[in-house]
Amino acid sequence: MKHPKSFLFGAVVGSGLTAKAADKAGADYLLALNAGRFRVQGASSLVSFLPVRAANDWVFEFAEREMLGRCSAPLFAGLSVSDPNQDVAELVQRTRDLGFAGVCNFPSTTLIDGRLGALIEREGLGLEREITLVEEAVKAGMESFVYVQTNAQARRMVDVGATAICVNIGFTSGDTGVNTHLTLETAAAQIERVLEGVPASVAKLCHGGPITSPEEALAITRICGVQGFVAGSTLDRLPVEQTLNEVTKGFTAIPSLSRIATVASSSAHDLVGSSYTMQMIREELDDLAYEDIPVLLIGETGTGKSRAAQRLHAAGPSARRQLVVVDCPALDGPEGGVHLLGKAAGTFGGTSSQRGALEQASGSTIVFDEITALGPDHQGKILKFTDEKMVQRIGDHTLRKAEARIIATSSPGLLDAVENKTFRPDLYHRISGHEITLPPLRERIDDIPELALHIGRQVTSETPKFSNAALRLMLEHDWPGNVRELYFAVQRAVRKSDGSTISLKDVEFLHRKPASTSVPPVQETLVGTPVSERDWIAEALARNGFRRAQTAQELGMTTRTLYNKIKKHSLQG
Repeated sequence: MKHPKSFLFGAVVGSGLTAKAADKAGADYLLALNAGRFRVQGASSLVSFLPVRAANDWVFEFAEREMLGRCSAPLFAGLSVSDPNQDVAELVQRTRDLGFAGVCNFPSTTLIDGRLGALIEREGLGLEREITLVEEAVKAGMESFVYVQTNAQARRMVDVGATAICVNIGFTSGDTGVNTHLTLETAAAQIERVLEGVPASVAKLCHGGPITSPEEALAITRICGVQGFVAGSTLDRLPVEQTLNEVTKGFTAIPSLSRIATVASSSAHDLVGSSYTMQMIREELDDLAYEDIPVLLIGETGTGKSRAAQRLHAAGPSARRQLVVVDCPALDGPEGGVHLLGKAAGTFGGTSSQRGALEQASGSTIVFDEITALGPDHQGKILKFTDEKMVQRIGDHTLRKAEARIIATSSPGLLDAVENKTFRPDLYHRISGHEITLPPLRERIDDIPELALHIGRQVTSETPKFSNAALRLMLEHDWPGNVRELYFAVQRAVRKSDGSTISLKDVEFLHRKPASTSVPPVQETLVGTPVSERDWIAEALARNGFRRAQTAQELGMTTRTLYNKIKKHSLQG
């Protein structure tokens, strides 16, 4: 095998999933080793040296079932030859017949030191047997990828025809592995000593030790003469450990989160508000969570369409997968097509292939944010995706299956765009399996006090206090920017109040609605924590001599709404 690349990458694979992912990422070598299989099952690589099961048969079994014929990169079989009854020539022939590109001496006796290592060598079951493995591979026209730990071992392997030498600098550190005392510098010096005299025609790689990231692997190649790195634990175990650690921390934080006092549920995807409209919308979204139909969310800017989409995804079967959001107004020209469909290597001058948003969303949910803004060309691409559940990258002839739940958001003008023929009617019918309209904030002003408290907690991590006069002005405001405008208004008011009660002067930047009748001055009565709607209304009634029309005007609600709230809180009489 020729190696024109400046950096070589080998991947130890123990499952078809890992092998296909590494192959797709451009691995130069795929090593089917029993250590990789043990890690998939949750064990340490050290277990690969124990007599748990027949190592060679196991490698053949999982590689034949999950890897052979499914990857384009050369696949090497990790073979143990320490069994004195094993015919090495027959083993190599079987490896070739199965379709492997080469052999690898793993589990290697070169990694066993001390009295046990000396005993294995004395019995002739160590390095000499592994040299025989390489010799038989050469005879069979196969390549050989060999692990070594000393310069003498490296030179012997080169002499008998090894095509790739990998310096093993110890097992990778981690929760299920062992710790290493090596730094990158000391590891580089050790690699240099082992590879001294190895000709340029032989690929030179390293594995293990302190290298746990691509950045550290690249640093090693710059410090010493090694050409590449073999990822084992860094490919499967360490990412899984890190992910589990983060997820576990998230779950263990639940008791603390549950102790936070809230007026309404405060998850990241909540649509806050106790009004009947918002209760019905939340119930509707939850009912749709497991329904396999596209959902169209319609509303003015800032009404919470994105949060509704997030809630719908988080409650559904693909919640564990990343939500993919396409910013439709930002899609423009060829770059927009690449963002949607991806591109093949070499397209538009690039050297690598790229997955588009439609492909990335496979098995998850894709949100087309403000879909009305799509141009005709991009509308056609999405229409094809909704019909065929397939994606064809730009510059590529391969069709890739991609099934995703579709959520679209739009301003109320979507139907006008359909009638004006600026939006395709057939695409509209594909995305509108179920429509939900989110009301503007001016149509649910009863939710404003609750929203203001919720936003205040997000801004300061504490529940703010509002005076009745401040709340009244907030209820009178039109909120053309809806909840998004309210968020920034509360943020600004909190900053102006400097941690004290938010008073009328802290929200005076809001434009008042012109009043048709004069309203008596409002006293700066403080609202406690949390705000009680009953007390808030009772105080306003008392101030206005229980005149309902005047009270409703002060509180910024209709007389009918006030009447219903008086009945709800038993404030009659």
